Amino acid sequence: MTLLIAVIGVMTASFLRGFTGFGFGLAAVPLLSLALPPAKVVPFVVVLQAIVGIAGVRGAWKLCDWQAVRRLTPGLIIGIPIGLTVLTALPANPVRLAIGLVIAASVVMLWRGARLPPNPSMPLTLSVGLLSGVISGLASMGGPPIVVYLLALGHGAAVVRASSIVYFMLSSFVSLVPMTFKGLIDQEILIWAAASVPVLYAGSWIGTWGFHRAKPHHHRNTALIVFTVLSVTLILRSLIT
Repeated sequence: MTLLIAVIGVMTASFLRGFTGFGFGLAAVPLLSLALPPAKVVPFVVVLQAIVGIAGVRGAWKLCDWQAVRRLTPGLIIGIPIGLTVLTALPANPVRLAIGLVIAASVVMLWRGARLPPNPSMPLTLSVGLLSGVISGLASMGGPPIVVYLLALGHGAAVVRASSIVYFMLSSFVSLVPMTFKGLIDQEILIWAAASVPVLYAGSWIGTWGFHRAKPHHHRNTALIVFTVLSVTLILRSLIT
């Protein structure tokens, strides 16, 4: 049963990532937490994100909004170590509640069709990257702020997807550095990751196939549904348990 849950978790997360360009951690962390020790889940997800990210960058390279990615990266680099530090210092439920509220705010902004000028201010961009980095360090769920930011720039689904793929590949590699120094990436996790590669690539391929056959609005609607479900789940879990 544990193996089945892990396979379903990796397949679902990689499919979502292939379809939208984001969401791997959003789906993988809660699903894999049902089968694996919590302390192992986030580093395992980060390793998988790095592996699938390398495979996806080639196809995303030309469509990526490189200016947005470059401007978001400094906040990401600062935020991830902060998130990892908070992860080991705070109880789980306040962290779940905070992340759930951030994702809920992202849903509201997506639903209202938030818009930004073509060149947002550096403080705003730095703040978005920082928030995403902190949440990535905490729980590998830094997608919502980035997706809202990219959509608010007025990008179409293809550019949002490509930019997300590049950004989250960078995010995974930035996360790997402090995780390795903290001893969170061990031999067991690397063995799990190697064994997951076939399922990881299969799910990503199916998701990519689906994206190229879907309507543009399906991308935004998928983001709204995924973020809403995750937000409600995290908030309820933080209040009930």
